This record gives sequence, C-alpha cells and structure tokens, in this order.
Amino acid sequence: MKSTVKRLAVLLMAGSLALTAVGCGPKENTPDVPPDKDNWSVSSPDGTLGVRVGMDATGALYYTVQKGDVAVVDQSDLGLSIAEDDLGFLTVESAKTERVTGSYDNITGKHSHVEYDCNQTTITFKAWQFYLDLVMRVYDDGYAFRYVVRNVDGGEGELTVQEEKTQFALPEDSAVWAQPYVTNKATGKFFSYEEAYMRRKASNLSGKIISMPMLYQAGDSDVYSLVTESGLIGSGFYGSFLEESKEDEGTGILQTVRTPATALESDGVTAYPFTSPWRVGITGSLETVIESELVEKLYDDAEYWKPDDYESLSDEEKAMYDYSWVEPGVTAWNWLSYNGSVAQNDWDLQIEYVDLAAEMGWKYTILDGGWNSGSTFNTDGLTRFCEYAAEKGVKVVVWCDALVDFGNGVKSLLCSKLDQWKNCGVAGIKIDFFDGQNANAPKFQGEDAAMIKWYETIYQETARRQMIVNCHGANKPTGERRIYPNVINREGIRGNEMKNIDSSVTVNSMFTRGVLGSCDFTPVVTPLSGGLTMAHQMALAVLYESGTPSMADRSAKYAEEQINAFYKSVPAARDETIFLCGKPDEYYCAAIRVGDEWFVAGINGILERSAEIDFSFLGEGNYTAELFTDAADNAKAVEKQSKTITSATKETLSMPKNGGFVYHLTKA
Repeated sequence: MKSTVKRLAVLLMAGSLALTAVGCGPKENTPDVPPDKDNWSVSSPDGTLGVRVGMDATGALYYTVQKGDVAVVDQSDLGLSIAEDDLGFLTVESAKTERVTGSYDNITGKHSHVEYDCNQTTITFKAWQFYLDLVMRVYDDGYAFRYVVRNVDGGEGELTVQEEKTQFALPEDSAVWAQPYVTNKATGKFFSYEEAYMRRKASNLSGKIISMPMLYQAGDSDVYSLVTESGLIGSGFYGSFLEESKEDEGTGILQTVRTPATALESDGVTAYPFTSPWRVGITGSLETVIESELVEKLYDDAEYWKPDDYESLSDEEKAMYDYSWVEPGVTAWNWLSYNGSVAQNDWDLQIEYVDLAAEMGWKYTILDGGWNSGSTFNTDGLTRFCEYAAEKGVKVVVWCDALVDFGNGVKSLLCSKLDQWKNCGVAGIKIDFFDGQNANAPKFQGEDAAMIKWYETIYQETARRQMIVNCHGANKPTGERRIYPNVINREGIRGNEMKNIDSSVTVNSMFTRGVLGSCDFTPVVTPLSGGLTMAHQMALAVLYESGTPSMADRSAKYAEEQINAFYKSVPAARDETIFLCGKPDEYYCAAIRVGDEWFVAGINGILERSAEIDFSFLGEGNYTAELFTDAADNAKAVEKQSKTITSATKETLSMPKNGGFVYHLTKA
C-alpha cells in the first residue's frame, strides 16, 4: 500500500510541476490521496499496541502498527494473489471482533506455564468465487495476522498462490539485525539458517533476501520488533523470506516472498480452504521481545497431535499421546571433539560417553553421523549398546540424514528404519540436512511446501513410536512444538560446529533466533577459537533454551572439580526466563529459574564492559551462589567464588572482551 501511496504522490507532484511550468503557479490546496473505503482498528488488551487495517480508494488492503506514539510498521500492503480469482477486487462482507484468552503448560520452553490474551478482528472480503478472511490479532507483546481463502460455495479443491503481497515497511532510520539468504553450497539452492545476524540500516537492504526472524529497532525509539512466522507446519505452504521489490529498493519496505531454498519450480499449489501461516511481529522493549512466546501462543489451546484412528485405540495406546514420555535432558555428544564421523563407530568411545552421561546425571547420549558406517553398530551391536545405556539410566539418540537415509523422502522407508531403531532401544533421532545438500537431485528441500510436509510426516511417525526429534540442517522454529512436543531440539543456528564462532554471533543470536525456540548450539568448556572465553561458553550452556542441550567437550573436561557440579546442574527444562539487561551487538544477560534454583548468566561482545545485575527477582530468603568469571589473562580458564545473594543484592560484573559469567543459585 505504501508503494501505491508513493506512486499517487509522484503523480500529484508531477501535476503541480506542470502547472508551475505554464505560469499557473502551485495550487494552495493540492488534492490529498482519496480517503479509505473502510478501515478497522485492533488494540492490545493493555491498549499500548495498535494495528490499523484499511482498504484504500482503489480497493487495496494495507495495515499500520503503532506502539504508543512510535510507528512500528508504516503503511504496508496486505493480501494474496491467486490464479483462480481476482483477490484484488474485493468487497467487504463482515467484520467480527472477539477476545482470545487461555493458558497452557510446556514440557520445554522459556516458561513452564504460559497465559495468552489478545484482541482479534476477522474481516471477511468477497471476490468472485472466493472469500478472503484477514485474521488480525494484537497481544500486549506483539501482533500477528494470517489469511484464510475459502470457496464461496463451501467446496474443497486446489488453488495456486501466485504472490503474497504482505509487506513490512520499516520506519525511516531503523536499525536491522538480519540473517541474509546465502546458499551453503556452490551449486543449487540450499539454506539451513546458519549465517550470522548482522546489523544493517533499513535503507541498506537492497539486493538481499532476508530470512526470518528479523529484528529491528523502530527508528530512534526504544521499541523493537521481531518479524517471523508461526504455524508453518501443517499449513500446506512454503517457508517465507523478506525482500525489497525492485520498485521499493532502498526504502526498507520488505515484501514477504517464497523461500529461495527450494527444489520445486512451482511451489504455490495448495488445498482450499487454505489458511496461511501467521505473520508475526513481537513488539515492545527488548525485555518484551526476549521473554515473549508469541510464536507459540498463537496455537491457543491446541491439543498435542493424535493420529486419525485415535478413538479406536486402546486406553493404553491412547495414553502415549499425552506425551508424558517426552523427557528433557542434557546430552553427551562427542562428535565435535573427536574428528566428526571418523570416531562415531568406535565402541569404546561411545561407551565412555554413556558412562559420562550416567556420572553427570544427564539423560541422553548421541551416536552421530558415521555411527552406522561400519559393523560396530549393526542391529545386534546397536541393541547391546542401548541395553548398556539403559542399565546406566541413559537414553540413546541416533543421527540420520533427512533425505539420503530415507530414499529421498519415502515414508515407508522412514517407518521401516524408525521401527528397526526403536526395536533396538533407540529413544530418538537427530535428523540432519533438511536443506537437501547431501541428497542426489533432491525432489524437495529447505522450506518448500513438500519439505514442510516431510517435517510433519517425521514428527508424526516418531510420535507414534514415542521417539524424540532433534532437527539439524533445519529451518527456524515456527511454534510446532505446541503440537509436536517430541520435537525437543533444533539447530537452525550458527553453532559451535563451525568452530570459529565469536561473540558477535552468540550475542546477536540471543536477540534473534534464540527468541523463537530451542537452539542446539552444542556448547563446549574450552573455547574452540579466540572469539569466546571459557566463562562465555559456560554461560551459553544455560542461556540457550534447549530440550536436549548437547555438551560437546571431551569427557575428562567435565570431571574437573572446579566445574563438575555446575555441569551436573545445567538445566534442560526451565520454569521461567527473565531478561535482565543487554543490547544487540553489545552484551546479553538473563536469569533462568528451575524450581527453587536460579541460573544468572551474561555474555559479552567485542568491547570490555560492565553489567549490573539486580537480583530483585529472587524470592525471600538467602541463596547460596557459585559464581564463575573469566580468569585474568587466560581466556581458557575461570575463577570460582561462593557468596550469599538475596533479593536486595546488586552486583556489578566486569566482563572482558568476548567474556561472560554465570551464577548458580540455590536456596540456603
């Protein structure tokens, strides 16, 4: 819509100049843009965030977003273009406003209990053969909207989405933290969300395809907004990116576009009635953005997935779909420290890490890529290994390739291998390369519609077998663990596997990718590069939310007396997450509560700075704290001290370049 207004303004200006040229002079009352045909307003329950939806004089739809007196989204287009009807020629049928409230409990997530509350307006437009519903929601912590396309006669069929017109027009002078699309192979279109989130000006996005999530600071205000999507799994749609159109280059007006990482030539064919994924803007202070679970709250009171034949199952079979078998737990992982796939079929090494997990009280161990390349872990060997692990109270997860190991996406082969592994005693899979880069001529990949359907098939078939899932080489989370809580961990992040990670990556990931859901960063103890210190790595072990955080160092490292108790206490599930202080590009500090225990951690960027930690979030009484800080002049060592902390305590901590700190507090 902003593009339309811009074009009208140019025409009006041209007319004014033409009149001046013939001596008539400029008009004192230059005609304004014609008034809207209609408009609607939706506000958050607390009244601080507002969205305005309008239909202009030409019938085009647009929206704006305002936080108090701050413009968050300038006038931006809305709508879809489909092959079967003209959704640009619409009449208003109805508008309905309602309050949506409720709560749910998490197995994993930022908070064990979540409450949601929003105002929702559904505006129904009519074309020739189809209705277009625009569903707009506004919460205290952000806004979200989606489209529903349905046939006027109520029938079912197929339609082709030619274009999504949705825009996000960023306010002038906004700072943007974005991960651009960069294919991760010389040939083909591949992307697994493992690039860094770099700061740019909103006016400097030309020629770049931007992935979601994207964080921006609205102009020179203290209001931030994180743009992403929710409800992708099960939508029948492809994953989306953001890009300036040619006519909007240099304006910061980003259009929602089809994933560029795809093997499909035509990827817009879907069934109707069609419900698009939610377009989401988590909006407010940095505290609001960091603590928000809006991407998952949009599922309302959705139930966990059950198969179509659920009602015909026995009571015992039905009970498995309460997902009580999903157990968060820290994971022992040796791939990173032992030359990748070379050592994965080494029986003695894998037994060593089972023993490590048992000693540390961790729940899982992983047989990673290469585990089945020899005869060590054939069916008999895998069964014996799982039996040994079970005797130690440890569960086994095995690695697999999302396409190569399953005939390029054959459901029957997936089911056969899952059955085989389950019968051996395997508890879950670490499934990799959804981007498709290892497959020979993949028929789908990345986030095209067929790959999104393949994700869903994997989630369902593992759930049938009570197996957890850790997705690697994967897309960003879009809230699907609200339906599939067995999807307990996910990569889609630039992690320690890259080995050259520095603090500019980790700090900014907390404000972007880390907001959306579980992150398999795979922290170590001893830094892998000069870009992070030991205290920084220890802090990452608790700051990244993950259902199965993978501890990636050598087993002997965790036995060191100074840090042993800390790593035994690292949480996999949490009850509460509180953002304390920080800024993108600079530093990040947060507090995580697990029962009566607290972890308070901070990570620093490339400049030395201090962080003031206010412990007023603690309850009554005294807490015994163990504090780990960077050792002087040694990035690979920490200093440990014990102290007493109360809710009245305030402490100022100096953090060196790339450094960090972490407290572990227990009730005295």
